[in-house]
Amino acid sequence: MGGKSDIQTGWLPLIIVTLSIFTIVIDKTFLNVAISSLIRDLNTNIGTIQIIIATYSLVMASLMLIGGRLQNILGRKRTFLTGAGIYGVGTIVAALSINSTMLLLGWSILEGVGAALMMPATTSIISGSYNGERRAFALGITSSMASGAGTIGPIIGGFLTTYYSWRYAFGLELIIIIIIVLFSGEISRFPHTMKWADLNVVGAVNSALGIFLLVIGILLLNDPKNWNIGLISIIIGLILLIIFYFNQKNRMDHNKQPLVDVSLFKDRSFTLANISRLIMNFTIGGVLFVIPVYLQTVLGADPLTTGFALIPMSVAIFIMSSAAGKLSTRIQTRYILAIGSMAAMAGSIYLSLIFNPYTTILDMIPGILLLGVGMGIVFPHSANAIFSVARRDQQPDASGIMNTGINLGSSLGTAVLGLILILGSFGSFGLVLNNQTTISAPEHITGVQQLFGKLELQNPGNNKEQKMLIYDKVNTMKLAFNVVSIILFIGLIMSLFIPPQKRKRKPSIGGVSTNI
Repeated sequence: MGGKSDIQTGWLPLIIVTLSIFTIVIDKTFLNVAISSLIRDLNTNIGTIQIIIATYSLVMASLMLIGGRLQNILGRKRTFLTGAGIYGVGTIVAALSINSTMLLLGWSILEGVGAALMMPATTSIISGSYNGERRAFALGITSSMASGAGTIGPIIGGFLTTYYSWRYAFGLELIIIIIIVLFSGEISRFPHTMKWADLNVVGAVNSALGIFLLVIGILLLNDPKNWNIGLISIIIGLILLIIFYFNQKNRMDHNKQPLVDVSLFKDRSFTLANISRLIMNFTIGGVLFVIPVYLQTVLGADPLTTGFALIPMSVAIFIMSSAAGKLSTRIQTRYILAIGSMAAMAGSIYLSLIFNPYTTILDMIPGILLLGVGMGIVFPHSANAIFSVARRDQQPDASGIMNTGINLGSSLGTAVLGLILILGSFGSFGLVLNNQTTISAPEHITGVQQLFGKLELQNPGNNKEQKMLIYDKVNTMKLAFNVVSIILFIGLIMSLFIPPQKRKRKPSIGGVSTNI
């Protein structure tokens, strides 16, 4: 009744659910290069577009735990397909948008809800369909696909926006959703274990509100004027999440169905693997923000060039993730995660050392490549460690927790490193405003992108103020990557505390040995 066995399951289910991950990740990146077109076509302003983009991530992060629990009520396959249906409707509404409100409804809300249902189900379907090396390989493919989608998303968005329209990008997503639905019969059915009456509604509201306030607080820190509100929002969000944790623990102690099985955190491997993955998502979220900022504002690269510069990271993640199954049979998980953290840390340290006013894209490639190697090692093996300790009935909870960490980690990376960019530029703005040189300072600074976008510093010549602004940006980038290195070092230390795993050899399946 639980679906096809590991021996009977082919790779088509992996392809189907991986397509959903590819679509969702691309959806989070391609609109960033289409902002000017959106403003023109929808007769709106950049502030509104920024709200629309932020709301998409907020909806996903806030509903991820609920999406994970709904798998127990609807079943993993039905939850996944329900999310795909809502997501598909959202793509249609977004593609046909005639104003910003319609885009907010279609993209941010409907697609955000659909993604929150699909993402946890995607991982738990894979973990329930494959075991051992096959599961490590499958999770590695999903990680590499997600990374690849994040890298080529701006390229696809830039190409379609430049030569056709941003609406075609939503049309492309709709085609993928239709393919997913048409081939969904290949996905195994997993039995549901709950009824609607068992759903912890109070916990659902509490977790969603807590995560919402935490993430919105982090985003508010990008604007210094909102720091007080942002800090209050973060504190309230954390308090709600602490209350949520003890509420869930209390329900379990009294044999009531929780929203999330928090007993999973009692397992040190589960907790530390989730932290390791969150730290690596912090890294990729921050890096995919600060590197494009540097390339476009200091080196003057266009969006397409920026996307191509990040391809080495995507390729490295794909190669290392694809080798996950073989590596897991020879080395303990804690050492694998430590090696991944060291590789990424080496890339981050390299980038912090080579930044100077004359740094080129080619100079940055080795560091970008090493970051990708580290991520490609950590992503699949941390996911495999997470699901290895979860019982079959706990896999939806494990998936919801892991995917929530993914979104929170990415948001933290963007917000924290973005905040560093703002702080590192205050001195430059004071200099510009006081001296009124040929560089025009922005009248009002509302965020990192606008701040850096207003100061084009190519070819400074002998202008002292321009040179100082360039060095200020360079030092800020060094500081950002020093922070990344410190965070990765923390991840390295924590990964070493993961308990060693006992291994049992099983007979080889199709020429591939399987380990438990």
